[in-house]
Amino acid sequence: MQLPPSGQNGPRITRPEKRRQPVFDAGPFRLGDAIVLVLYVVLFILGFAALLHEVPGFREVFSTPDAALFAVNLIGYAVLFAASMAMAFPVLRRSFRTFLHHPWAKGFMVPGAWIAALLVSAVTLMVLGEAVKSENQLTIENLTTSIPFPTMFVVAVVMGPFVEEYIFRHLLIGKLSRKVNTWVCVLLSVALFAGIHFVGSGGNFDPVAAVPYISLGAVISIAYVLSGKSLAYSYILHAFNNAIALIVTYTVLPLIQP
Repeated sequence: MQLPPSGQNGPRITRPEKRRQPVFDAGPFRLGDAIVLVLYVVLFILGFAALLHEVPGFREVFSTPDAALFAVNLIGYAVLFAASMAMAFPVLRRSFRTFLHHPWAKGFMVPGAWIAALLVSAVTLMVLGEAVKSENQLTIENLTTSIPFPTMFVVAVVMGPFVEEYIFRHLLIGKLSRKVNTWVCVLLSVALFAGIHFVGSGGNFDPVAAVPYISLGAVISIAYVLSGKSLAYSYILHAFNNAIALIVTYTVLPLIQP
């Protein structure tokens, strides 16, 4: 029996197309993005949020100075969380579709990325020398002695990571990469993400103390790009990392610290 030549009268065999990783367009910079960015700089980098301490009667409301400090951060992050969510919610919702592409791999990489960042930090610190805690980390540990876990969870796991992912991934990589090479944006994002955690330390930047922030920023930034610039995915990674760190700080550290 003679088969018909390809393309003549015979049934065509078609192969199903592989589903490609969707890329989520962050869109161009908008006025609202600039407003959120300016608010972040004014409140936290320039330290204007601390002016709440000067409001008559503000400090007296709280039992300890740490509680008053936390209240300032809570109010500042609540404002920025609301503003950034208003700007990025459509992108956040749409970018959850990244889990339709290799969902098991992406789910596994949530704890996997945390472990990878932890290992990179551990190996780097072994090479550079003894681990040093940043001023930011020491402040958080001090706050855990007076702030209830659920309240701290809202700021450190829900609001804080979203604000930082909106700025350092969504704006600095997702939107800036429309004009600048993506991997240049990644380097800029990692550097600024690490540096921002030393604001308020009096200019004392310790490269060893910066290692955990650099490794975390690098892992999240690379995952953001590889997941199709999914704001949802980077937010989940960041929130998971902070949740584990917070649980350890509240449960394990009190047992091992003198």
